[in-house]
Amino acid sequence: MIEGRGLRPASAVSGPGPKVEAAGSLMNAAIVIAVAMGLGSLVSLAMQRTGVILPAYIGAMVVAAVMRNLDDRYGFARISSREVEEIGRVALYLFIVMALVTLRLWELARLAGPILVLLAAQVALCWAMCVTLAWWVMGRDYDAAVGAAGFCGFMLGITANAVAVMEELVDRYGPAPRAFLVVPVVGAFLIDFTNSLIITAAANLVR
Repeated sequence: MIEGRGLRPASAVSGPGPKVEAAGSLMNAAIVIAVAMGLGSLVSLAMQRTGVILPAYIGAMVVAAVMRNLDDRYGFARISSREVEEIGRVALYLFIVMALVTLRLWELARLAGPILVLLAAQVALCWAMCVTLAWWVMGRDYDAAVGAAGFCGFMLGITANAVAVMEELVDRYGPAPRAFLVVPVVGAFLIDFTNSLIITAAANLVR
């Protein structure tokens, strides 16, 4: 009867639902990330041709940072932080699973004793630095606690472990923007950049 009076159903009036909008936003974030990765590979290639040896993902990080800041200023790509975080979380879980699956533990059987000793010493040192230096430097607050947890994950693994540890705390106790700014930038960019410069300079001195 409603359609007979010239009125349209509610579904026709409201247009695309939230699921369609979410899918479009997710696709937009995926496209932006793909563009950043593609342009970043060119930046990394240009850096290598100048003689500066850096990890391949450094170029993508630089391009992504530039794109994000420009988008915040001009809004040309309409990047959604929530969708980028969702894609990053999926990629992080896939990376951790792939890293664990590709481990060949049987090849390390003969070195089990020395590895356990080194691991115990590393855990003790990491714990001491987390509850002292990292906690004090970050400001002795909630952000400091999350940052110290990220430092622990980084020292006992890689940056992906640090982000995974911090995400567990943030999901349970609330956001920590300062920790998520400092730990990934330092662990994924500044350390690799600094190490590459030091190693390259040392290799040139040896020559």
